[in-house]
Amino acid sequence: MPIYTGRWHGKKRYFGLHYDLHAGPNDTELGVRANDKYLVPMFERLGVDFVQTDCKGHPGYTSWYSEVPEASVSPGVKKDALKGWRRATRKLDLPLHCHYSGIWDDAAGKKHRAWCRMDADGKRVPGKMCPRSPYLEELLIPQMMELIDRYEVDGFWVDGDIWATEPCYCSKCRRAFKSATGIAKPPVATDDPDWRSWFEFTLKSFEEYVTRYCEAVHAHKKGVLVCSNWLQTFQHPGEPRVPTDWISGDNTWVFGLDRGRCEARFISTRGKPWDVMIWSFYSSHGMGDPKSPWTFKPVEMVQQEAAVVAALGGSVQVYENPGGLRNGQLV
Repeated sequence: MPIYTGRWHGKKRYFGLHYDLHAGPNDTELGVRANDKYLVPMFERLGVDFVQTDCKGHPGYTSWYSEVPEASVSPGVKKDALKGWRRATRKLDLPLHCHYSGIWDDAAGKKHRAWCRMDADGKRVPGKMCPRSPYLEELLIPQMMELIDRYEVDGFWVDGDIWATEPCYCSKCRRAFKSATGIAKPPVATDDPDWRSWFEFTLKSFEEYVTRYCEAVHAHKKGVLVCSNWLQTFQHPGEPRVPTDWISGDNTWVFGLDRGRCEARFISTRGKPWDVMIWSFYSSHGMGDPKSPWTFKPVEMVQQEAAVVAALGGSVQVYENPGGLRNGQLV
């Protein structure tokens, strides 16, 4: 079977903005500023070629009025932010992608404990979905279809996916592992002789899950692109079997130049369109350390990271997180 080489929006689309919101249960003013009157001049000032905006982050709450039965809509949605982003991007002829959290969905885990993966002790892991659970068919794929039909989005950047995946010991996964390998009991220790088989099974299970939503999107509307964050990168070497359209990953949140150089050199050999997402801010002594506040990177630091990527033929996204500005205002 030939390797799928992916698609992109054309060579002129190489500089993007990623708006990372992660709507939650405590928000109160989502979408208030997300309208074309505000966004159009901001996008023009930024000079972007494509944009990605929040639709569902790791908390599992949507920032749009989802009508999918299993959806968890943030109570803080006051205006339809996606409608505003779509109107603005239409006026400027910009592709619009959605940032969607995949395997990691806290709200779905609270609603359906049985959808969560099971650890080796038989306990459900909150917020981390089993790739064989109904989550994919009852929530993820229906919401992607809804976003395509209602807003005509041009792509999905699926976050919280491979890096949120660990082995699942639920009965469905145990049966599938036995059927695939003949091994009756999955191992729990990394020094177990069967651990490699178990790890490869976990990876294949994840790849099958991604393939299913890629194929669902491609079948639903031709031209809508799909990416799973960090899939097929230096952190996930091997044959790129999954039919994603482009390769992308958000670079390290601290000093990203070294990792960016490594990733750019590797991803450029994978045979698909690609980009590296550069964090526009950093925390020098540790994420979450109160003594190390988030600080915007100097322009020169961002330029250095971007230059490495562009020199090797990649596109660049700049990652913006609004922090306490939850009304749709860009920083």
